[in-house]
Amino acid sequence: MNALRERLKTNTSGLKITVVLFVVLLAINCAAVWFILVSRRNVQQIAAQDLQLQTTAQARSIEALLANLRGEFLFLSQSAPQSTAVTVLSNPDPLVQRWGRLDVEGNFLRFLLARPEVSRLILRDGAGKPMIVAARREGAPVLLPPSDFARPATSAGNVWASQWPVAGGPPENGILETLLDVSELLPIVAPGSESKLKIVQEPQARVPPPSADSMVASVPIRDERWTTPIRWTLIRTENQTQLISSVANLAAHYRTTIILNFVVMSLTLVLGILAFGQVRRSALLEAENRHQARVRELERQVLHTERLASVGRLAAGLAHEINNPLEGIGNYLSLLEEDLRDGRTDGCLDLTAGVREGLNRAAGITRQVLALSDPGRSPKTAVSVKAVVKETFDFVRSNPAFRHVRMELRLTDDDLVILGNAITLGQVVLNLILNACEYQDQGGQVEVELDRVETKARLRVSDRGPGIPEDALPRIFEPFFSTRGSTGLGLSLCHSIVSDHAGQVTAANRTDGRGAVFAVEIPLSEAASAAPADAATMKEKELTG
Repeated sequence: MNALRERLKTNTSGLKITVVLFVVLLAINCAAVWFILVSRRNVQQIAAQDLQLQTTAQARSIEALLANLRGEFLFLSQSAPQSTAVTVLSNPDPLVQRWGRLDVEGNFLRFLLARPEVSRLILRDGAGKPMIVAARREGAPVLLPPSDFARPATSAGNVWASQWPVAGGPPENGILETLLDVSELLPIVAPGSESKLKIVQEPQARVPPPSADSMVASVPIRDERWTTPIRWTLIRTENQTQLISSVANLAAHYRTTIILNFVVMSLTLVLGILAFGQVRRSALLEAENRHQARVRELERQVLHTERLASVGRLAAGLAHEINNPLEGIGNYLSLLEEDLRDGRTDGCLDLTAGVREGLNRAAGITRQVLALSDPGRSPKTAVSVKAVVKETFDFVRSNPAFRHVRMELRLTDDDLVILGNAITLGQVVLNLILNACEYQDQGGQVEVELDRVETKARLRVSDRGPGIPEDALPRIFEPFFSTRGSTGLGLSLCHSIVSDHAGQVTAANRTDGRGAVFAVEIPLSEAASAAPADAATMKEKELTG
């Protein structure tokens, strides 16, 4: 009986605690409802303050962009060859004038290409006469006749004109005239919101009054360090209904949440009986999660072990290749030792020649490995792509680790010559062939094809593996991106090397079945490009002769 009383007393205490907790949660929810009702009265004020803060931040971003542009205009007007352009273009020597004009025109076009918000650059002499004009035609930087721009430009509409003394000196050094497209500043500082923004080139612009459906904020834009001080006004217009509706929707969401909370608290009194079972299930789930984490860790270790095993198999293959000439050298040395001991010196030179041949073979193998693994740059020379591909293909095929892969090599009859680096080009071919071999199971197939496409050498490496996932194709050449747990640097390095050779490398899945295809195209050197035409001309002469 006493035990029963104690148990009932314990249950009553637990019930009291549950009721107290329920009342506390009810009070918290009531307070939340009250705060929501009060906050609705300040929705419009909060939205206006937020709109003003966003507009202020965007105005400061425009000022920072203008300061950056001002620095670039000053650098452009005071750096070579612009600082001496007027003197060079006035030189009586036409060759000096031509080279000077080309330098300035190139700098102007590059500047317009990098700065889409700049619409025109004009270099004028001390008298204001235009000498070089670079502008835009359908968005592309072009050179225009200076005679069409005799009068200096003025600021109007979305155009802001400024004049910058060349070399920071007197007017006779010349003037750099710049035209800034103000509307192009908005997509830079507020991408996606430029339709809501407007820049007015007035310090006290007339701001349209807010309506029932819109809210307006205005912030001044100032930069007094331009040659023509900038005193603009940034105006932003937002849909007031949309701003307030978002807050109203949020309040409705919280009201729904509170109602559901009431229901949940009511159900909590009933579901408390099942708490022990839930705790037990949670413990089991946690144990299962720990087990799954351990399994994943073991899988990662297995993959790492497999990669190390692949490296070991490659090293064993290289050791086997070097061991063959070393055994021959040992045999020649044994024969040489016996001849010297018996006093027979007639055949010693032949034996030493055999030793030297074995050393040369071992040295050739090590040089081949070093050449294929050295990523360093060297001066570009004439390189036979055909020789590099064949040497690399033979090197990989001789590896015992890839005996299960059927490898095919198809080479063009032409000797394709490019201007490049044989070592780095061999590294590209090696990486592509190794990836094709390692990405297949037993009985795989790798096809390497080299041909000529117009004025380019094209290398195609295809396999019969699982292919490349569609979502991974756009990122396959990014550094540290991999679909099989590697470092993700091999294909990125291939892309860099091919780009350094003015070529391009692409990846795709085969259209005739499973597998991937990597294609490399590199422009041929001028001598190689002209070779087929020369050969055709000589053949025509032979026939006519």
